[in-house]
Amino acid sequence: MKLREIGEFGLIARIRKSWPASSPQVFKAIGDDAAVTSLLPGNDLVSTVDLLIEDVHFELSWISPFQLGRKALAVNLSDMAAMGAVPRWVLISLAVPSTLSVGFFDDFFSGMRSLAEAHSVSLLGGDTSSSPDRLFIGITLLGEGGKDSLLYRHGAQPGDDLYVTRTLGDSLLGFHLAKSLKGKTPSPEGQFLLQKHLDPVPRLREGKILADRKIATAMIDVSDGLLSDLKHIGEESRVGAVIWAERIPQSEAFRTLAPGGPGQAWKWALKGGEDYELLFSVPPEKASELQALAREWPCGATRIGRIEPLAHGVVVQDEKGTVDPAELKGYDHFA
Repeated sequence: MKLREIGEFGLIARIRKSWPASSPQVFKAIGDDAAVTSLLPGNDLVSTVDLLIEDVHFELSWISPFQLGRKALAVNLSDMAAMGAVPRWVLISLAVPSTLSVGFFDDFFSGMRSLAEAHSVSLLGGDTSSSPDRLFIGITLLGEGGKDSLLYRHGAQPGDDLYVTRTLGDSLLGFHLAKSLKGKTPSPEGQFLLQKHLDPVPRLREGKILADRKIATAMIDVSDGLLSDLKHIGEESRVGAVIWAERIPQSEAFRTLAPGGPGQAWKWALKGGEDYELLFSVPPEKASELQALAREWPCGATRIGRIEPLAHGVVVQDEKGTVDPAELKGYDHFA
């Protein structure tokens, strides 16, 4: 059954029936001109928006509707994790080709709901429109965090150590693999990389702990690539930094399949985007507390560098010395 057979309001009614609001903080969700919610005492509202466009961020030939629904929400949840915030409510805007099936959106919202329910996120509403030839997905995620515990990009200080969760570069290789498979079955290593790209894990628990315990001084999620996102911290904190290339954590699958072999793999890990791991700065006196926590986290945390004074700039060092970062740019939509 195509969308044109049930129409815009039929689609909205279908979504509303399958995903009713359940949070006691929601007074009014779908069905009015605007939703009404409340914050817990002492908390601030935290908001983030992401846009996913067919043939720019994804291709329907290699991502299922269920996976697409999960990822559309996951990238926003990762922004919440980077602030140390708790996600609460989601608003969804869709521009949809009428040729897509109702079943496609049943699966899409089933995937999104599976991740939302895991993190107690309620659907508040959104908007729908037609699109002539491709799918546009706009997600607005609202959350809350303690006034004195939220983390930002601007708190890093010279002398702080730099850490990142889990491994980097997996999603970039998974993306290139997805585009090249064309129906072929991937190797076990390839399947691991595809999973990392198609179904990222937002580090909400870890981000909240780092914020609540005041362990990190600044934090960001790695969405545009390690080097690009570290520069965002540098710009907001007015600091420089050094990254030690040999310490960038890499998965075995990544090392096996990275172009150029293991000796050059760190370059892909440095510039790869959409890993959605956390990059954060920690004062040396907090190192033992962080290490004790990281041993209990499935994703761990690896020390990869240090915050330096602003005049130092952001540099990368390998065993031969300083690498020119101009050769290792992360993703930029307009570059």
